[in-house]
Amino acid sequence: MGFFQGFPRELEEAAQVDGATPFAAFFRVVLPLSAPGLFAAGVMGFLLSWNEFLFALLLSGRETQTIPVALSALVTQRGVLFAQVAAGVVLSVLPVALLARTVDRYLVEGLTLGAVK
Repeated sequence: MGFFQGFPRELEEAAQVDGATPFAAFFRVVLPLSAPGLFAAGVMGFLLSWNEFLFALLLSGRETQTIPVALSALVTQRGVLFAQVAAGVVLSVLPVALLARTVDRYLVEGLTLGAVK
């Protein structure tokens, strides 16, 4: 929200003066310039939903478990299956680590642009 509030209205008005409709001005001017902010919001939403354990634990069944809930099932009454837990943790962290590594520059840009007044 702060990202769109900080967006200069003059750019949209200039596009409308050049003959663009408000709908076209939004899609050709505002949306491309706000891509870093939208991207940062998407990445933050992904990370927050990826790390949600309690919600998934309460609402998932045996066939629809998320990775963290499935990993918690490896703690049994006989003990912890350390090899399976270690392999599962590596496989569950790998997508998030790759995503963070590839989008680091865009994420920092998107987070800082929305904070400037």
